[in-house]
Amino acid sequence: MSGQRHIVMPSDVFPPKCGGAGWSAHALATALLAQGAQVTAVVPRADGHAGSQQVDVAGVPTVVVHHQHARSGLLRQVLRMIVVVPALRAQIRLLLHRRATTIVHAQHILAAQAALPLRTKRTRVVITVRDHWPWDMHATGMQMAGDQRTVRGVWRTLQLRRASWGARLLAPLYAWQMRHRAALIARADLVIAVSAHMAARLRALVPTANVHAVPNMVDVDAIQACVSTPPRVQVPAQYVLFVGKLSPNKGAQYLPELIRRIRPPAIVIAGDGPLQAAIVAAAADAAVPCIVLDWVDHDDVLRLMAGCQALWFPSSWDEPLSRVLLEALACGAPIIAMPTGGTPEIIIDGTTGLLATTLDAFVGAADRLVGDSALAAQLRANSLQHARHTYAQDVVIARMLAHYDAIGAQS
Repeated sequence: MSGQRHIVMPSDVFPPKCGGAGWSAHALATALLAQGAQVTAVVPRADGHAGSQQVDVAGVPTVVVHHQHARSGLLRQVLRMIVVVPALRAQIRLLLHRRATTIVHAQHILAAQAALPLRTKRTRVVITVRDHWPWDMHATGMQMAGDQRTVRGVWRTLQLRRASWGARLLAPLYAWQMRHRAALIARADLVIAVSAHMAARLRALVPTANVHAVPNMVDVDAIQACVSTPPRVQVPAQYVLFVGKLSPNKGAQYLPELIRRIRPPAIVIAGDGPLQAAIVAAAADAAVPCIVLDWVDHDDVLRLMAGCQALWFPSSWDEPLSRVLLEALACGAPIIAMPTGGTPEIIIDGTTGLLATTLDAFVGAADRLVGDSALAAQLRANSLQHARHTYAQDVVIARMLAHYDAIGAQS
């Protein structure tokens, strides 16, 4: 593709209030801007307002599409389909009319649904898959019982998840929705999976799709500059760190047992969630200081990573490619992780971190790290090197731009 790239990036989630998927989309947008591309994000926001406005989100020109919030899960699904998706599509179309946009790069499911009907020979549609939405209605990939494109598969999954009878009666609608999602993958000009693990799953689901693995990226130099100063939150001199939502998919249910068995000097938790009370109680029983930071500035999370004795990552879901781990890698944190999903692509066992398939192995890895300061120092150095060679912005963006060129969009 010659000339300046014009890219519209619709994304279901985006900073400042979002998880790793939103920050990864933002990192891609800023890297494209640094390459001289014109980039505009289009983001839905459930804040009870109507209409749209253009704002700057941490350096990225962004059109915010306001809409009502629905408390009920079913109402939320309906609202998204009949209100949010058409509103996103209308804003994307306006941006296409204003300039010769050649790439609409959708991040997540609503964005993909909004973008694909706008695909033409001149405007190419790229879809990034950052979690399990192509094969799971709830996007976690947990507690599934069969192909979700079939009513039988959805019904058995809803039974396994102990869904209400009202939800189970919607099994035909859910199955239709999952077939529609697979069709999005099949029709896109390019599908970006954030790990080789996710790419393999997408190819198995839709063998005809043009799928390529391009990882999430991190700005290693910016992270290193950030962690050169101490955190602004008060923490003990020695601590282990857990970053993320205190929910089962993140493995937070394992923290009470790990705290009791490992007895770290202190545990700092950057996150909140339904398992918080049980974790705090377990720490109190084990006489382990527990500092729960319900909300902490992103820069301070990085500083906490750089200063920790170990980052605990006992995630129990099929991690696509965790941004927490990528940022911890760039901070040089010693990492102990469960090898789910794309995690073994980040953590090379014994080289850039320690992998543990069971809780016993996790405890053993933690004890090994505490007793071997040379190993901890080597893991820190190797992690930073791996981040620079594999996940740094200049490395990843070069791969992304090559894929843009390969799909033949005009500029």
